[in-house]
Amino acid sequence: MPSNFRPLALAVLTAFLLAGCGESIDNKTDATPRLTRENINMEKLTYPATRTVDQTDDYHGTVVADPYRWLEDVDSEDTHAWVEAQNKVTFGFLNSIPQREEYKNRLTEIWDYTRYGTPFKKGSRTFYFKNDGLQNQAVLYVQDDAHSEARVLMDPNTLSEDGTA
Repeated sequence: MPSNFRPLALAVLTAFLLAGCGESIDNKTDATPRLTRENINMEKLTYPATRTVDQTDDYHGTVVADPYRWLEDVDSEDTHAWVEAQNKVTFGFLNSIPQREEYKNRLTEIWDYTRYGTPFKKGSRTFYFKNDGLQNQAVLYVQDDAHSEARVLMDPNTLSEDGTA
């Protein structure tokens, strides 16, 4: 899936999971998956407190507080510890949802289709992006003319092990 879809996908998945806690997919009536809702009791999530710092900036006479500036250093040990503590609470909850694997499988099935970007011409060549389904990034193809076979020009999925470069 293209990297610019990841935040949207995460938001949609989170909305499904949070709004539909206790839901399950029921395929008994026909081939279309149905969601059934069961009432469940949820404990309130308590996230670790996030420390603040006394950071302000003066922009042409307007003083702006920035108490979370320290989190902008993504490589610092403090930021890593903060993310780890937040993730412990978040994934503790998400991993406890009994239907989580069903949702993951259904969303994977829905998103697993070939997608093409709008072709564009540069000189005599035609270029387009194509994602075979679940690739992290779309692959750039080039075609020399209307009768030639398209070939991969650049596959960003091969630039890093996890396909996110």
